Amino acid sequence: MTAFYLKLLITPLLMLAISLAGKRWGSHIGGLLSGLPVTSASVMLFLSLEQGPDFAVMAVPGALAGVAAIQATYLFYYCVTRRLSALIGCLSALVFYVCVALVMNGLGSLAASIVVTLCLVVAIVRATTKGVQAGAGGYVPVPRWVIPMRMLTATLLLLAITAGAQWLGPVVSGFLAPIPVIAWPLAVFAHVQGGRRELGAIVRGNAIGAIGVIGFYLSLKFMVAQWGIFIAVAIGVALAVVITAALAALTQPRG
Repeated sequence: MTAFYLKLLITPLLMLAISLAGKRWGSHIGGLLSGLPVTSASVMLFLSLEQGPDFAVMAVPGALAGVAAIQATYLFYYCVTRRLSALIGCLSALVFYVCVALVMNGLGSLAASIVVTLCLVVAIVRATTKGVQAGAGGYVPVPRWVIPMRMLTATLLLLAITAGAQWLGPVVSGFLAPIPVIAWPLAVFAHVQGGRRELGAIVRGNAIGAIGVIGFYLSLKFMVAQWGIFIAVAIGVALAVVITAALAALTQPRG
């Protein structure tokens, strides 16, 4: 029962903090923060506590496959909306996500997921560099209901994955963990209200954060057995933050 109340408390508070940070510091920072393993860390923590550390470790390949599918979908949406509306882009991106997810899950390779993700991150950074140079990244107003929606969606996702973990199994549970309940709505609203430059800032920030997410999952995989879930998650999150901050500074366009 204590774990249930922790789920109801921790996840929505984290979603609120990230949403308010994006509102305060703009789309680029919002994209970076939304790319951090916030929901993922909560999911993996509770999976380990409820299903055992081995279950969480076995969920890592599925989670990294999910990260690759998400980045592929961001790049797809960013490219197709050059000619298509946001609505058509969202619908086609959803279909594309399902297709990529099936392929990545079918591969079942940790190394392949990491390589694909890194290649996609490079492609996204290159594709969005011009927009960031042009000054994207300011705050784009969103309807008042968006932040509560993110909090509710993230909490429901955590509850659904952890409640159905035994039925879903570790691979599917891991695959669902990195679903971008903050970043995807943030990207769409930024696109609709701020245009492609703001969309590029969100997508770029999230892509940079994805490398930190890889670090998080690898830390989890190799540290849980030796250090326990709490230390592994703490180190993984800290590593993700450091990697994301360093890469954000290195990839910031000059001029």
